[in-house]
Amino acid sequence: MNLDAYTDYVAFTRQHFEEGLLRAGFVEAETEWRGSVGPSGNQVEVAVFLPERFPFGPPKVRPTMENSVLWSWHRELDGSLCLVAEDDHDELWWVEAPAFLDHVSEWLQQAARGWPDDRPDLDLDRYFHRSTDQRVYLYDEQASVGNTFIRFRQDKNNTMRASRGTTVQKARNSTKEFGGYVVDLGEVDVPPRTWADISARIQPQVDLDSRIRRREVNVVLLKYLRGSHEGIIALKVISTVDGIEARRLTSAANTATARSARAGLQQTLLCDKRVAIIGLGALGSFSADMLARAGVRHLTLVDGDVILPGNIVRHLVGRESIGLPKVDAVRAYIVDRYEHGAEDIDVFSQNLATAGQVARLIKEHDLVVNASADFSTTALLHVVAESLGANIISVVLQDDGSAYRVDVLPTLEGVPPLPPLPTSQEGSQRLPDLFEAGCGSPISPTPPHAVMEAAAAAVRHCIGLLTGQPLHPAGESRSLAAPPERHDL
Repeated sequence: MNLDAYTDYVAFTRQHFEEGLLRAGFVEAETEWRGSVGPSGNQVEVAVFLPERFPFGPPKVRPTMENSVLWSWHRELDGSLCLVAEDDHDELWWVEAPAFLDHVSEWLQQAARGWPDDRPDLDLDRYFHRSTDQRVYLYDEQASVGNTFIRFRQDKNNTMRASRGTTVQKARNSTKEFGGYVVDLGEVDVPPRTWADISARIQPQVDLDSRIRRREVNVVLLKYLRGSHEGIIALKVISTVDGIEARRLTSAANTATARSARAGLQQTLLCDKRVAIIGLGALGSFSADMLARAGVRHLTLVDGDVILPGNIVRHLVGRESIGLPKVDAVRAYIVDRYEHGAEDIDVFSQNLATAGQVARLIKEHDLVVNASADFSTTALLHVVAESLGANIISVVLQDDGSAYRVDVLPTLEGVPPLPPLPTSQEGSQRLPDLFEAGCGSPISPTPPHAVMEAAAAAVRHCIGLLTGQPLHPAGESRSLAAPPERHDL
């Protein structure tokens, strides 16, 4: 492997940037470039450092006089200007020196105006050095009430879990349990960077410094506000000869809100919806999982089959579920991982047989999803839904997983149904059928990734119908087959 092209690119980009600094009047020093930036008459002398990762990481800029720029949320712990947000890495725009210096100048102008229209990033933890303690400190609503004592106890997976508790009465040498305290700072305009900064803002109700020196408090949960947004960080506090040192710990909220915050914008619209899924094989199991993750709280699972060893390569569940009814296995999987209780998921370990069963499902749910891959079941569901003036979603993989279709049955707005998908061409290479004892038809060679792609498409259409924003009145179909290879001379 030859990295000459990479080395040449890095060297050229670095030289190009430095030449831009020279043209802007900067002077090279031992480890940085120094020059002035900002509007005429209000310029600030800064040092520009090119990190080892440049150009794949932006340059760092620090005022040569630390306090010539006001401290704010937009400065790093070492005094550098916070110039590039984590979500602003498009196209490495900072490699052009003029554009980068213009950005620094704009930063200085925003700082002089007090950062109007500032977004409330909750990143107070980056203003403290990291602790050597690598465990994850978890807290919930009860343990994060301001100005109260808490306890952290070691739990599985290298975590420490908080609970309400009284102060530790004597110094402890144990690393499996720590005394803690929750400090509520309220609105924070300028982020604290040391324990002295924090201590100066604490209401004098508790002599926290003394408790830290006696090792009754080892961890402080620091609550703060930026606008209407609340943040919490965990700090390990240690008494040293120079005072009290605070270092940041890896921490996270272990709350229902935190666990579901990334479910999608439609989560609140889905939480009260009821969805029934017919067929809990590969497609149905992943559809159920994605609907649960998206926020659908009430599910009904219908399937008369059990999990066999051959199922698990494509199924949501694994070896631990072999022998269980599919509906029980999927329910246990979802309840174990998400915000659902067992009472939120109804299961029927039987296959649909009558129109009455189908009608009851349709009437009692906001949507029925057919993932049975059975033509007669699909036809039964379609006819009953049409009779009741309802719509269902039917999803199926075809042609050994080289295509899928998601049908809205009956279609909306009277549009024609989706046309049949073409099957693979005659004469194309095909593996011989594989049969398994106890299975009356060949084993499907559909790959797992095709199952997940089809399930994702089905769930998108489900969410569209559940929220009154259907993606298409008939559904969608897609060929997943790769285009033929080209052998151009």
